[in-house]
Amino acid sequence: MAVFWIILAAIVLLVLYILNEIRRIGTPTTGQAIDLTSRPGCALVVIDMQSDFTTRPGWNPADVENALSNIRRSTNKARQSDMPVIAIRQVFKGRLANLLNGWFNQGRGNEGSAGTGFDPRLDLTPDAEFVKSMGDAFSSLAFEQFLSANRIGTLILTGLDGCHCVNKTAQGALNRGYRVQIDPAAVLAADSRHWSKVTKNLLAAGAEFRGLSA
Repeated sequence: MAVFWIILAAIVLLVLYILNEIRRIGTPTTGQAIDLTSRPGCALVVIDMQSDFTTRPGWNPADVENALSNIRRSTNKARQSDMPVIAIRQVFKGRLANLLNGWFNQGRGNEGSAGTGFDPRLDLTPDAEFVKSMGDAFSSLAFEQFLSANRIGTLILTGLDGCHCVNKTAQGALNRGYRVQIDPAAVLAADSRHWSKVTKNLLAAGAEFRGLSA
């Protein structure tokens, strides 16, 4: 009987640990508030447009091509305006995260996956590139340091998924006082109904929905 309770306790602890890990990965970060008066710069941010994710089953191919085209258009306009283009890649780290992602997402984005690079159709050569292991790009300290060093206070967000990593990054930016613009024509969201709710919540939080692709 004692062995049974030990095993049950171990299972409960494991489940709680897994749930906490999932919550941690999906929780927007918080950080020190920025002074916008000293941050006149603007940057275009391309989030998670990696082959592992753009080729995931379930996308409407026309939606993917449209988003890719609009991101290319945005990056070209950013170059013309001397606006830095920042690329963010998601790579799950740690045995547990890779195991869970293997179960629920066929290992897409796991360390060692051949598809963690950017979709070649983007033809993307960013000014800076950062890797994150959580939804919010601000989980990368190097990303935040780059924004500070280049006096960037406004972010134009593009990429995928609108309901998850784009959303979490927008929240992480708003939590710090950044101006946030989201280009809806350059964002992919698998769940259109949820994306509509996310859009309303982000608008209420102060984000704007406009970009460079128009």
